[in-house]
Amino acid sequence: MSGPTVVTCARAPPQIGGTGTVMYELLGHFPKESIVLIMRAQRAGISRDDRVLDVKTFEVGSATSATYKSAFRMAMIPLLIISMLRRIRSLEKPPRNMLAVHPDLDFLVASIIVSKILVLPISVYLHDTIVEAATGLADRWPARFAERFVFARARKVYSMSVPMTEYYRGLGRETETLPHGVNPELMRAPSLEACSAKPKVGFAGVVYNTNGSALRDLVSAKEASKDSFQIHITTSAQSIPYLRQLGILDKLDSVQTLRIHSEVLDFLAGCDVLFVPMSFESQNYKDLLTIFPTKVTDYWLAQRPIIVYGPREYAFVSLAEQDGYAKVVSERSPEAIAKAISDLCADAGLRKRLVSASRKMARIHDGNAVASKLIADLGIVREGV
Repeated sequence: MSGPTVVTCARAPPQIGGTGTVMYELLGHFPKESIVLIMRAQRAGISRDDRVLDVKTFEVGSATSATYKSAFRMAMIPLLIISMLRRIRSLEKPPRNMLAVHPDLDFLVASIIVSKILVLPISVYLHDTIVEAATGLADRWPARFAERFVFARARKVYSMSVPMTEYYRGLGRETETLPHGVNPELMRAPSLEACSAKPKVGFAGVVYNTNGSALRDLVSAKEASKDSFQIHITTSAQSIPYLRQLGILDKLDSVQTLRIHSEVLDFLAGCDVLFVPMSFESQNYKDLLTIFPTKVTDYWLAQRPIIVYGPREYAFVSLAEQDGYAKVVSERSPEAIAKAISDLCADAGLRKRLVSASRKMARIHDGNAVASKLIADLGIVREGV
């Protein structure tokens, strides 16, 4: 039997959405002995759900787990390389190849250099575009180096969305779209009931600078409509201080932190309307072009109507409307949010169409089918398949 594929993914523990969640869904379909996971040591206080992978796992880069500072992380790359090499060389069987999952630049650069040292073929799975994701001055030059190195050295480069694939094609760089995978077996039953008298609007995900202001608009919509609807949130523990900083924590009807994935889906399925907030303030072209909120995959499974709130400059916003699974509010206006919620609850036919389209999206993104493509490309053999 040949050796395993070494998967490097800085953000491996699954939360509500995020690269780690996507990778856990896909890697769960791999034969147990076929992969070894190298992830960043996780700092205390980071929420994660109950999903686990029964695979050999190493944690490295503990010094960089306490900070998101780019300059420090880039300076620590030599130590990261040494740690990765030590773990890989300790394996009983030499690995056959590597798969590096970006978005963290230091992990990506270290993985590429390790693959070169060990003379291993490497594939790269991009969650963000490389140069555009490097917003700090300290990591712009290594990002340019990494992007050239990735496309020169990688056996294959995957992107998580069609807009990202098209973006790179415009730069003369070819990638293959490998979408987010979900487990359709977890899909909840679609609701055929009318909205509550005071509709429950739900959000599940991490709150940060690309969606916080839009959540604040949702709270303003509630206040402007004289509390005509409720707002319920399930989020990560590290998001609570930011909600307080935004001044909206005490204005939410309920806030709970992430624990068990099935409970998150039950929470979403218990809402009348699900809300996807996107920033109207982003100056980052990469965000507008390629971002896909991975929390949406859980929204599909919850089988409740979705509202996407954000400018049409986001490729995601336009695609959500085109694919028919969300009512889009592209005008930055609390009043427009309140009206969309009211209109959605008043239109049973529209709710049914949105939920049906979400069901279709979940089946298109069946994690087993997505993983099968990746498994075949990496040369891994699954018994009985």
